[in-house]
Amino acid sequence: MLENNFNVFEMLEMAKEIENRGYRLYSTHAKYAEDKELKKIFNKLASDEQEHYNTFDKLEEKYKEKEKKEYSYLEDVKVNDYLKSLVEYEVFPKGEREELKEMDIEEVLDRAIKSEKDSILLYQELIPYNNEETKEILYRLIKEEKEHYVSLVNYKREM
Repeated sequence: MLENNFNVFEMLEMAKEIENRGYRLYSTHAKYAEDKELKKIFNKLASDEQEHYNTFDKLEEKYKEKEKKEYSYLEDVKVNDYLKSLVEYEVFPKGEREELKEMDIEEVLDRAIKSEKDSILLYQELIPYNNEETKEILYRLIKEEKEHYVSLVNYKREM
């Protein structure tokens, strides 16, 4: 299996991209959801995804402020190609708002459930390659993504 090196900034950019795509999906469907409960769920998820993005953005700024030498061990992280492909092709659809708007509710829920599960998988895979502070953040985000997953699955069951 091929391996690629990437650094903490690339990892954070991948994570920010995931959260941005999630925000775009949920905020788009919150606008168009007719069911009040679903609108509420999508608004909450969009807000959480924006908060996650901000968390990764602040972490990135913190790393930039520290001396590069202090975090040089993070330059040696080895990540399989599948992690990068998860971000690019799997975690959340990259579509523009118009494309997202055209998805029916079952497609949206299926994509969102799968995306939350893929986010959890990606963040779990990244844990061994990070320092304790970043690991704590990843564990917290995994917990929140699991809550998102459960909310979406429960809503779909009740449909």
